[in-house]
Amino acid sequence: MLDLKKNIVVIITYTDDLKPEIADFVPFDDVVKQTSIPLIKIKRSRDPATIRLIKSYKPDLILIVSWSQIIPKQVIDLAHKGCLGIHFSLLPERRGGAPLNWAIIDGLRKSGITLFFLDKGVDSGDIVAQKEFEITETDTPRELLDKICVLAPQIIEENIEAIERGTVKRIKQDDSQATYTPRRKPEDGLIDWNKPVKEVYNFIRALAPPYPCAFTYLGGKKLIVPKATLKGNYLHIEGYIE
Repeated sequence: MLDLKKNIVVIITYTDDLKPEIADFVPFDDVVKQTSIPLIKIKRSRDPATIRLIKSYKPDLILIVSWSQIIPKQVIDLAHKGCLGIHFSLLPERRGGAPLNWAIIDGLRKSGITLFFLDKGVDSGDIVAQKEFEITETDTPRELLDKICVLAPQIIEENIEAIERGTVKRIKQDDSQATYTPRRKPEDGLIDWNKPVKEVYNFIRALAPPYPCAFTYLGGKKLIVPKATLKGNYLHIEGYIE
């Protein structure tokens, strides 16, 4: 948005103490040092003080990327040109949490990003545009995030002018085709060794850094497994005792 010479009135991100809970946390401190844009760090989107603060900036347009909390309707309604988000799946498939992790766990060979208007539902608003990316058999979420860092600026640049003019095409989602993925917690990373070796491999790489890693127990101690290599029916794991 800076490269496109847009008038950014404020940047809002999470407080620094939440960094351990957010894999793709971006503090934005270096960005604002080079500009005069105000930077606000918050804990909760639904905090009345946060809503009042956002309202005070009188935003025409709100753009939300990689925000795990539900945005309240009071915020969505503030921007008369729309409140838009980028979701890391090809909506209406895989609405909800941890879409990149689940894409790898489920063995998908492709996924994508969706630029869409937020509404009161969960990732259910009108679609503006989508871009696909390939998922290789060795990709981890880090590689998928790298691909998204290329595609997200493209999808914004290609559509922002029409969004500002109010002429952008809006495609309603087919709710009958919607699927959902649940949020994941660190404790969900326990490896089930009863599953087929390919599924175990997908599970380990799906939780690789920057996300909390998969883990197992060895001799009564917790073994963190950040990396695995699959060769035929053999799985080589690398890990460390926590």
